[in-house]
Amino acid sequence: MSNRPDLTHEDLAAYVHELRGALTIIAGYSELLRRPLDATSSGAALDGIERAMRRADSLCADALAGRTPSSAYGEAFAPLSLSALAEQVAADQRTATGRTVEVTTQGAAQVLGDPDALARVLGNLIDNAAKYSLSNAPIGVRVAEEEGELGPIATAEVADRGPGIPEEDRQRMLRPFARLERDADSPGTGLGLGIAHNVITAHGGCLSIAARDGGGTIVRLELPLL
Repeated sequence: MSNRPDLTHEDLAAYVHELRGALTIIAGYSELLRRPLDATSSGAALDGIERAMRRADSLCADALAGRTPSSAYGEAFAPLSLSALAEQVAADQRTATGRTVEVTTQGAAQVLGDPDALARVLGNLIDNAAKYSLSNAPIGVRVAEEEGELGPIATAEVADRGPGIPEEDRQRMLRPFARLERDADSPGTGLGLGIAHNVITAHGGCLSIAARDGGGTIVRLELPLL
């Protein structure tokens, strides 16, 4: 008799959502490699495909082992620079979405975390911002070191210039499958923010949603700084 937990529909949907994200990055880099590229650009594209394949393989291994998405986090925690990770994820998402992603950093923002899980969080947030912004609007990513209420923290903010999320709906949007009524006919499952929230909570941090000055949304994550 197996002690492996049964995955729920929500667990499987989360894995499928994340796997599709990795496949989208692979498809984007594969399309890029069809064009004439110099050796440096070709190498960067192959590196991006390799990163996405590793993440996809990790997701499949977790699902086959019966690990729920939340219980899978924590086994691969290591010191990492949130700033460097954001730069890497932004490069992948520029290729996957074809959008302008502008990254600003202040300090290395060194944290203890699962690099693949945190990369998927940032990828989900950038992907969401791309879905709900005008096609020519840049997506802003800001990583910084700040002083929080309980000590130093690393923060990452992803800002879009879309229609925004009403204040009364912001907390609800952090739950799986939550969508706004206005988005009923738009592509998506409502899983991205819920997954991001679960990952950051498992890392001892928090995720919040706020309005952007001038219109749009800012999703902010906070993690303990090493």
